[in-house]
Amino acid sequence: MDKVKPAVNNEGAVRSVEEVLQTLLKSQEAGNIEQFANCFLHDSSVVHIGTDVDEYFSSWHDYLHWIDNYLSSRKSREINSKETKIKVSENGKTAWYSQLIDTCYETKDEITRIEGFRHTGVLIKTENGWKIVQSHISAPLIPES
Repeated sequence: MDKVKPAVNNEGAVRSVEEVLQTLLKSQEAGNIEQFANCFLHDSSVVHIGTDVDEYFSSWHDYLHWIDNYLSSRKSREINSKETKIKVSENGKTAWYSQLIDTCYETKDEITRIEGFRHTGVLIKTENGWKIVQSHISAPLIPES
């Protein structure tokens, strides 16, 4: 069995991945599908798991179809990240991240704010820059009073 190589402190790669993650959030705020799409690898290896049972997408095409409709309804909704952690593989070709996200969304003409969404994922370095190949969002459990 191959030994797992440790993560390294590659500040340039970390900054580049941070830029992709910021672009991801800002494109969602603006409802900009083109900017959003540029953050992802566009093939059948992309996996995204959202918060709802039916939000499991195992290809870029399936995810794009869903997210395009979703982004248009999110326009002008603030999204903030905090506690972002990024690690880079020793060979500098793979990165993984975790972060907490504060956001709000509108359903049935009502705006709801949720703090602490968990957002994790994996990026690979391509000839076109860092691209997300796997992402997962989960909502925190909010204790009932």
